[in-house]
Amino acid sequence: MLASSASAASNSSTSTGLLVGTARVDITPYPNPNWLPLDEFDHEKLHVRAIVFENDGVRGAFINCEVAFIQDAVYKSTNALVADALGTTGDHVLVSITHAHSAGPAGVTNANTYGNAGVRNYSSLATAALNAAQQALASMTPAKVGYQTGEAFFNVNRDSLNPFTGRWTQAGNLSGPVDREVQVLTFLGVDDNAPLASVNDTFVAIYSQQASGDVNPLLRRAGTNNLASISSVPITGFELVQECVEEPIRDGYTPLARPDDHYIRQLFNELYAQGVMMGEIIIHIMSRTTEWDASPSIWARQRNVTCPGRLRLDGAREGVPGVYTDGPDINILTGVLGLGDMVLVHVGGEIFTRIGWRIKNETTMNKTMLVTMTNGQSASGYIPDTDSWNQETFQVLGSKLMPGSCAELNISSSLTSMVAEYKAMLG
Repeated sequence: MLASSASAASNSSTSTGLLVGTARVDITPYPNPNWLPLDEFDHEKLHVRAIVFENDGVRGAFINCEVAFIQDAVYKSTNALVADALGTTGDHVLVSITHAHSAGPAGVTNANTYGNAGVRNYSSLATAALNAAQQALASMTPAKVGYQTGEAFFNVNRDSLNPFTGRWTQAGNLSGPVDREVQVLTFLGVDDNAPLASVNDTFVAIYSQQASGDVNPLLRRAGTNNLASISSVPITGFELVQECVEEPIRDGYTPLARPDDHYIRQLFNELYAQGVMMGEIIIHIMSRTTEWDASPSIWARQRNVTCPGRLRLDGAREGVPGVYTDGPDINILTGVLGLGDMVLVHVGGEIFTRIGWRIKNETTMNKTMLVTMTNGQSASGYIPDTDSWNQETFQVLGSKLMPGSCAELNISSSLTSMVAEYKAMLG
């Protein structure tokens, strides 16, 4: 394991009491004149959001980027630029992404590329994050922080055996592992109790597959109907199997065409409805938060764990064994940021649900919030748990990790040991 910085970061300010500032900057791609306008559904802007916080001369920040994927170098440059501007260390700044697959320019494009170069008016995602962090720093005001949990039922395990072929595929698995806990960390103004910001990491994937590599939306009928209307697949009143409809379009067997207007509207109406419901659930959880801390300690540490790697020699998507040879070792970044009696534990990759469960079961602090795809992008690809390596799905087949328990055990051990270190420091 490679350890990084010490437990505190020094800043020029020595004020006591929590100060918090928030800001966001727009990184929405400019409209594509060759693509259909969204009209009344044009309400889904993309932002880089910043929450900057400080207490007793120690400063930190949460930076969230509404993009699908960024390279490890982009995480690192964004983290370094923001940390330097705030006068703190990199482990006190958490840079994360939403992993929203739609977060890119309109048209026939790969959303995974947006954010790895210039975004809107900014030369890079790092400069957008810097702008947001500087605005947040300038707006800091006395605040308090609280944490609460709840549940949402919008997700389902996405790895299943095809009932006709007996092979692994991507389909809703109602009996598979899925974590429906919603974790919400909230900052309130001390003077007026007005919400300043909330941070939530939910394992709830609506259309963003946000936190867990083996989770998908539970309700997929509208999205599947939208794809089916492109390829003349018969649409019934029931839910179609997504993979059967998506595969010929995804793999280029069916030319990409405009879907039926009726199903476009159906899809956007469902997106809007689920977004409203998810927002109301988070507000409900915020409203039930009863314990607040106006002077929390701030502490952070990061370290890599290393596991054996493999290189793939074939290109099958699912349902058959993969072919591999030994590859270089894989580093996975893990870290902990303590905020009073709460800790945010983070992983630089997309882990499977059972790894998250193990972390939350083994932590020694009750208020433990798990954040993935943060401060780095491991070369591993998806990070399966020990029990999922036999699943011949695209996530498992594509992982560059050698099958086994290394990732699950070492990620959990690294995080829980850092949590224990922070808890001991609190006394």
